Amino acid sequence: MNKKFKRIHCIMAVTCALTLLPAAPVPVHAKTTEQTITANQTYGNLSTKNWDDEYLFHFQAPSDGYFVVEVTNTEAGNTESASLTVFNDRNQKLYWGRETTFSSVKFPTSKGNSYLLKLDHADSTHSLRVLFTETKEWESGRNSSAQTATPLQSGKAKFGILDESNGGFGEGDYYRFNVSQLSKATISLGPADVTGSSTPFNAEIINSQNQTERLFYNDSATQTKTSYLKKGTYYIKVSGGTALPYKVRVNLKKANLKKVNIRKIGISGRKKGLLYNYRTLKNIALKGYGDVEGYGLQLANDKKFRTCVYDDDTDLGTGQNSDTASTIRHLNGNSYKLMTYYFRVRPYVYDVFGSKIYAPFSASVKKKF
Repeated sequence: MNKKFKRIHCIMAVTCALTLLPAAPVPVHAKTTEQTITANQTYGNLSTKNWDDEYLFHFQAPSDGYFVVEVTNTEAGNTESASLTVFNDRNQKLYWGRETTFSSVKFPTSKGNSYLLKLDHADSTHSLRVLFTETKEWESGRNSSAQTATPLQSGKAKFGILDESNGGFGEGDYYRFNVSQLSKATISLGPADVTGSSTPFNAEIINSQNQTERLFYNDSATQTKTSYLKKGTYYIKVSGGTALPYKVRVNLKKANLKKVNIRKIGISGRKKGLLYNYRTLKNIALKGYGDVEGYGLQLANDKKFRTCVYDDDTDLGTGQNSDTASTIRHLNGNSYKLMTYYFRVRPYVYDVFGSKIYAPFSASVKKKF
């Protein structure tokens, strides 16, 4: 076989082999329909012929409030489904759902917030509608940091929802409130629409120094905690399960932490000891107390309390001789030499971060043993 014939034979063989290969599929271009929609209007005749066809709807909140997206199969007796995905203007996915006919979760929002709604895999004919409710009682929808925290007012509840972008143990929803004086704060939090749900939530409280304390952890029903808060700005961070609607409320009441007075100091009669004569201290009775979780007691030999025989704090209800709000029993039975002593006392409470907050000392009381 000459060289020319070989070349012809080779070209024919390659051509024949290429003819036997299956033809490359012609790419199917997805049909994307985009439009801007307004609240509370129905958009119908939505159907996707190909698996990658989709409808994109742009929605902008007309005011503060929340919205729900309704997807409805409009063919009677048809059970084909459609998929809905909701994104915020940062391209974060807030929600995904697929059913025959369904409603999304509630989306808190503020005036001007923009959203993208994607409808696809609509194997039948569907309609879509955004139901918007105007209200000032919901979170802003963009409160995923302390800088964008939703303001809270004492006694007024706010409603929110943990979506897919800030749920789990990620960013969470932030709320901010101010305390103008030492206050007793009652914080309540829990699912508003699904009380008793098994979907868990967590909450932390944060001050302006970035101290953080857990309030609730892995709870699923409405929880309440009461704590003392100093003057300042505080943040509550809510996180947990996604698609969880909740209500948060802070009630602030001025704390009644005040100076007390010593009403009576109980001491025993004189006793003789091996090395010195002594008297035994009994209960110290108080009057005029308010909020108190413990007392600081000072016992000194001089009225300026430069040399303290005893100087310590004791929580109520601790120790064998437990102090109460009206009585200090902690030193009951302690013996002291016969001389003149000075007593003074101050109540304290703990703030939410575990730091003691003191009232002023009482007037000193002189007692000769």
